[in-house]
Amino acid sequence: MHIRELAPMLINPYNHQSLHAVGEQHLEDVSGNRIPVVNGIPDFLALEKIGGMNRKYQRLYDSISPFNDIAESVMSFFIDLDKLRRVWMADVEVKPGDKVLETSVGTGWNIRVLPDFAEYYGLDISGGMLRQAVRNMAKWDRRMQLFRGNAEYLPFRDNTFDSVFHVGGINFFDNRVRAIREMIRVAKPGSRIVIIDETAVHIQKRYRKIPFVKGYFNNGTTDGMRALAPVELVPGNMRELEVKLLEHGRMYQLSFRTV
Repeated sequence: MHIRELAPMLINPYNHQSLHAVGEQHLEDVSGNRIPVVNGIPDFLALEKIGGMNRKYQRLYDSISPFNDIAESVMSFFIDLDKLRRVWMADVEVKPGDKVLETSVGTGWNIRVLPDFAEYYGLDISGGMLRQAVRNMAKWDRRMQLFRGNAEYLPFRDNTFDSVFHVGGINFFDNRVRAIREMIRVAKPGSRIVIIDETAVHIQKRYRKIPFVKGYFNNGTTDGMRALAPVELVPGNMRELEVKLLEHGRMYQLSFRTV
């Protein structure tokens, strides 16, 4: 999608000012703040210095991004990953012509199992993951507009998307409350929001045993407390709140409908 076509749905997420396209290489707000567009991907992190846990896990995902899809291919010999993702995506509502947002889109594998009659948008904090997502979209002949940014500061206007979902990573966001409220802000009234992430049991059995990544997951109570469905962070006026376990308790799913 051309940047001029995208601009009307976008804002500077840090001051909520409107954006306009400056050629195909930049977006700019009325205060003169510029967002570079690199290979068609607006980079909103150019306006923010990432720190805390967000920076820690950004480094992790950037480092594993070259190997992520290799690992997916190896795992597919033992597990039907498309079938698994269809289970994850079962409650994500997608109708023809919908605008659908995935935050923390990674390399785009969840989009692969969703119907192709909607418009898909994906945001991630990792440039490495997004580069792989571009390659995957070309390989699968799928279309998705990508953005580099912080899911706690979404660069979209209020009430933009018909459906919003998130798979993996929110357990270790710096500000989960803000991330959830941002998903609600950019969703249209009546939209379903689905949040999926790993449980403490899965983190313990899997990630803490992998030499390269285990240092990112400590053995204290912080990981365990965060690896729970954050029901208490959802505003009380949301409707159809539901929590369920997937994959025999390895993942949780938190879903609700906006008002």
